[in-house]
Amino acid sequence: METIPRPPSASREANANGHPLPLRWKRTIAIIWTGQADSILATIAATFAVLWHITATADSALMLSAAGIASLLPVALLSPLGGVAADRFNKRHVMIAADGIAGAFSLALAVAVGLGFSSMLLLLSLLAARATAQAFHGPSLMALMPELVPERDMVRINTLDQTLSSGSAIIGPAVGIALYTAWGFSAVLVMDALCAALACLCLAVARLPYARSDAPSSAGVTADLRDGAAAIAHDRPVAALLVMVMLAMLLFLPLGTLSPLMTYDWFGGDGFAASLVEAAAGIGLLVGSVAMLAWGGGKRLVGVLAVAGALIGAGCIVCGLLPRDAFPVYVALIGLVFAATAAFNAPVIPLMQKRVPAEKFGRVMGLFGSLSTLASPVGLAIAGPAAEALGVNRWFIVCGALLVVAMIVASASCSLRSLDEGA
Repeated sequence: METIPRPPSASREANANGHPLPLRWKRTIAIIWTGQADSILATIAATFAVLWHITATADSALMLSAAGIASLLPVALLSPLGGVAADRFNKRHVMIAADGIAGAFSLALAVAVGLGFSSMLLLLSLLAARATAQAFHGPSLMALMPELVPERDMVRINTLDQTLSSGSAIIGPAVGIALYTAWGFSAVLVMDALCAALACLCLAVARLPYARSDAPSSAGVTADLRDGAAAIAHDRPVAALLVMVMLAMLLFLPLGTLSPLMTYDWFGGDGFAASLVEAAAGIGLLVGSVAMLAWGGGKRLVGVLAVAGALIGAGCIVCGLLPRDAFPVYVALIGLVFAATAAFNAPVIPLMQKRVPAEKFGRVMGLFGSLSTLASPVGLAIAGPAAEALGVNRWFIVCGALLVVAMIVASASCSLRSLDEGA
């Protein structure tokens, strides 16, 4: 699906794609992200409830790894199709369909759990359904944003997602645990479904710019996928950026999934302690995101990526070295690590938007998201057995050290540095 450009207007500022900005674009952004904020909150609450249930009942790194894989593998496998859908069809419709299907699944599962049908398979199915929706929703949202904001605000607007996520991460675990404890797991799922419905409503009423044809492209899906793959393979800076992000996701994201086990097993914490860690992560993301929103990222975004990645790795090393009675220090370090994570995430999409044509952006980001996300299930498949064998604290040290080395090597890449120059 391609945007139909309008004639340039001398009285209206251009968006990131070079077209006139829509009138009241800030209002449109506010409406869209109001719906996204409540949906993110509910998703985090539901996901934390699932992870804590697994931690408390199974006490197994392998089961937590399985949950992490269920949350990530559909994104890795289906994001390319989500990118094709973003370029072929109306992006609003794709996002509404994704949110609606995810919400309907949560509601159906709430009924099943309420009737006593609860199993590990059902819990993993919920995580997989949410991940499938994300695979189609994410590329459409990322492709839509350049149509709604000026180029100078792209780092800020792409940071908005993680700002909302971090704010939700502060209160989401507490909401999930509270509902889980007071009314049961079904209540968490019902909230998830209702928030998904509100997200759909906000997307339906938002005034989105430019007329679109809903007719599919004459090219086949396979041809579209090949076109997106060629756009990455033939652009060395974009390919180098992909490798950098994949390394970060391979090494760091599995540690986030194993964090409840670190709290429970190494520090002897309970559900409240685990929610404190999640809140610290959320506060860190919020602080880092707000800082990036205020700063805007500057001109050396690749340097921001490398430094932030190295700080994440160093923080993980220190976390793994902590004694068992240093839980408050662990909580503080998690906050710092996730503040660095916010700084790492913010520049990725703006760097891509500098290089990739608007008409291919959806499918390129779909493939980019697929390949980068695929690194996480691979990391989890390694992390589960490794953490069982070495101890979860020692695995934090190993992954942190590897991440520091990876960021040092990446920062020396000429291809990556050329992204800052727009070459």
